[in-house]
Amino acid sequence: MSKSKTKDIKKNRIYHITYAVMITFILTMVVSAAVVNRGKSPAEQLSEGNIAFGEGWYLEDGSAADVSHLNKISSVTPYQEQSVYHRLPDDLEEGISFCFRAKNIDYQVYVDGELRYEPMRRESIVYNKSFGNRWNYVPLYSSDSGKIVEVCFHTVYEGGRACIDNLCLGSAAGEIVTTFTEKAVAFSTCLLILFVGLLLIVADIPANLQMHKNHELLYLGLFAIGIALWCLAETSLLQFYTDDSRLIQLLSCCSLMIIPIPLVLYLDAAFGFKRKMVVPVICGLSAAEFFICTVLHFTGVKDYHETLTLCHVMLAVSAFLLLYSILKNTFRKGKSKIRNVYKILRTIGFMGLSFAAAIDIIRYYRGRTSDNAMFVRIGLLIFILCYGSSSLEKMINAVKLGVQSEFVSQLAYRDGLTGIGNRTAFQERLVELEKEKKQLPGIAIIMFDVNDLKLINDNQGHQKGDQLLMCSAEIIKTAVDSVMGTCYRIGGDEFACILSGEDVDERCEKAIVCFKKNMDDYNSVEGQPFRISIASGYAVYDKLQEKEMLMDVYQQADVRMYENKKQIKAGHQIR
Repeated sequence: MSKSKTKDIKKNRIYHITYAVMITFILTMVVSAAVVNRGKSPAEQLSEGNIAFGEGWYLEDGSAADVSHLNKISSVTPYQEQSVYHRLPDDLEEGISFCFRAKNIDYQVYVDGELRYEPMRRESIVYNKSFGNRWNYVPLYSSDSGKIVEVCFHTVYEGGRACIDNLCLGSAAGEIVTTFTEKAVAFSTCLLILFVGLLLIVADIPANLQMHKNHELLYLGLFAIGIALWCLAETSLLQFYTDDSRLIQLLSCCSLMIIPIPLVLYLDAAFGFKRKMVVPVICGLSAAEFFICTVLHFTGVKDYHETLTLCHVMLAVSAFLLLYSILKNTFRKGKSKIRNVYKILRTIGFMGLSFAAAIDIIRYYRGRTSDNAMFVRIGLLIFILCYGSSSLEKMINAVKLGVQSEFVSQLAYRDGLTGIGNRTAFQERLVELEKEKKQLPGIAIIMFDVNDLKLINDNQGHQKGDQLLMCSAEIIKTAVDSVMGTCYRIGGDEFACILSGEDVDERCEKAIVCFKKNMDDYNSVEGQPFRISIASGYAVYDKLQEKEMLMDVYQQADVRMYENKKQIKAGHQIR
């Protein structure tokens, strides 16, 4: 390594250390200030004074009602109306709201028998039966103090969980801000997963312009988008952007059905399955499940929510395949450093997802969370980022290899001096046309031979000889391109051109005329280092002679070209 380069590296190291010190100092200031001066957040200020209202609910007969488990109340019958009651405090202030979340019920809210609130029920054949999860904010007034609030409801699913939870009396704005604050991490993570999924799909386009296609990025991106859509719907925050909670529940159910297919296709593209039936079986079952659920939904037998069990089975099978593929790949010995890098990235992704799932399971059983999948979403994001980075890196290497292969292929079929096709390309094209000749209107071969190449090489040097060949190739190629033909250099001073399609006789004549004009134009310029003289001749494949081979046509064109060459040498060539 040179001294200047070593000096630059040391200088950059100083810059890196300086920048790290700056970042550390700024972070220390911000964190210390946040800890020392922490006050109440806007959400806490707005929610200050809100009263929990989840206890004390009762049924019409006076018995206690567990509104967080409506489906477990013995008197609650699916699809039949039922009411739960609660007395409001005697000292209500103006601007107070009755805030709660409802799940899988149809409902209205009454205050002393007066209808105070009923959610707008949009009807469509595509919707499920219920509103799904819906946040509600019912305005109350000081005159409502001491009155009875009644929630009249009926459950819409026989076996589905139905509840009224997160009940409180207070500021609706405070509850909305609190909800956003509590779910901000979950919502942001979902958006990140969605963005990464879209990014992977976009990255798949240029990565697969090569001949050998591998859509790992596309499949992983589609899987990420399916996960992101489901997670976004489950946060229930989309309701604050659209009041149509039934649409959000439909999105939640349907997004689960689009997850298995891209996941299995990704596993097959990334790792491969020994049993070739795995992919068609899983994809076929997933498509069949979607078809059955859709038919049941639109015929009114069962909606998408009621057939989620089928979807959960498909997801469980897909999750098992994911786990199996990852563990198998983790313990497989890498054959190269690149593969070891892939393995490290994928192991990090798998470990991130596993730890996240373990943390959420512990949080769930300790009963200290209202969001049971917060860390799982973060783990999923790490998983998709690691696996996406691994697939992208592998795809970039594949593209590089593809470019190198294309370059080698061009070297194999291109003449290095003139840039046109070489003898190999010409011979392979003849073989292709031999198979297609009966379906083509016509095929013609034109032969060219550059005169005096040896004379120029001997007297002016090989550099001038190469220049003669390049100028001759340009003259020939320009003429043949004008009639949509293909030009090849098949020997030291020999060129061959192939024309196929309609009117090949007429096109050959035009090419010869154009070729002679190009040659005359070159020779007419004063000061040229040499005079170009090229012999030519062509022959056309005759369909009437079925046994005639294109090699015979090539030989006929070659004979005619040598006849023209004799005429030029004898001084009889007329131009």
